[in-house]
Amino acid sequence: QGTNFWDTNNKSAASFGGSHTTETTNFPHGGNKAARLESKYPVIKFSAASLFTGSFGALIGTDGEYVNWGTPFTSRPTALKGWMQYAPAGIAGTLGYNSDAPADAPGIGEPDVCAIFCALLSEALTVDNTDMSTFPDWETDPRVIAYGALPAEQSVSTNGQWKEVNIPLVYRDLNEKPTHLLIVFTSSKYGDYKHGGKGSLLYIDDFSLEYGDSPTYQ
Repeated sequence: QGTNFWDTNNKSAASFGGSHTTETTNFPHGGNKAARLESKYPVIKFSAASLFTGSFGALIGTDGEYVNWGTPFTSRPTALKGWMQYAPAGIAGTLGYNSDAPADAPGIGEPDVCAIFCALLSEALTVDNTDMSTFPDWETDPRVIAYGALPAEQSVSTNGQWKEVNIPLVYRDLNEKPTHLLIVFTSSKYGDYKHGGKGSLLYIDDFSLEYGDSPTYQ
């Protein structure tokens, strides 16, 4: 497990033709810079951009990578807030469609969707994006103390405008103290299935953890 607070999948993307997650000064919401995440089809297969708390692990040949999810953290925030701008590309039959993607994934000709989610964990997680069984079930996994995700209806085009994001964290346990914080941003929600729109573009800026309200309990 690395000690990074934030990391990207750029090490994986670079082996196929370039970084997907970069800084930009062209579209900041506040300050001088924002993060720019672009889904690409560099050489061999579709690849989504991601920015997450934790560290990149290792490549798995040309198929995927190991990722260490979570960075040490012991507080109990109630929400993740910030700003996003999203321009999804359409799903093309040869450049980002995978019939093995979940049933709710967009189909050929439909616009891509992004994802933003946050979890408080009782331990760090290592996932293998070539093996979906290594990913937690956010609703039932006992290592997940609290979880919140951008709703599906907000994971769509923002029509060239910055949109505010407010993701409440829903707690499963109000007594257990978390050990790790996981925040994930990705330009294509189903990128781990090599499914998404080539050119989908997500900008994020001014994100923060909020503590003011009483926690939501499931």
